[in-house]
Amino acid sequence: MNKSNFVHVGTFGAPIGLKGEIKVNLLTSTIDVFRSLDQYYNFDQSIKWSFESVVMRQEKCVALPSHCKNRDDAEELKNQKIFSFKENFPSVNPNEYLVSDLIGCDIIHKNGNSLGNVISVDNFGAGDLLETIYKNKKIYIPLDDNVLSVDLEKKIILVDPIKGIIDND
Repeated sequence: MNKSNFVHVGTFGAPIGLKGEIKVNLLTSTIDVFRSLDQYYNFDQSIKWSFESVVMRQEKCVALPSHCKNRDDAEELKNQKIFSFKENFPSVNPNEYLVSDLIGCDIIHKNGNSLGNVISVDNFGAGDLLETIYKNKKIYIPLDDNVLSVDLEKKIILVDPIKGIIDND
């Protein structure tokens, strides 16, 4: 298996109710993208999951895995990561990227200084953030309005971070 083609698309959260439903913390841009993937696996592909339903309920993604018949079944999935293959994703538009494509890219300030490599792309509710270690400190750079360009071939992200994100030594 080529790990670069295997993408973390969500994580099971807490069970909801008694019928086997469970919250899914999505890492795809929309629930529709998640639904379209068709194949879902655990980290080593030893388990393949399918879903009876995947819906938004009170702004939360709620899924009913096919094998979950009750809350106890759903509880066993809590905190397990969900993966799929990159080729299952719909094609992306220009200026759209898969998170897996950004991991490992060099983050370069517009002044030419390196700010580190992308460790992960997180979203705590206000938009996507590039995570990196800069001067031995974890920092987050918002993608919106801070990223000037992305060159996936060269694995370089050019940024102009808003004041306060990095030190201006």
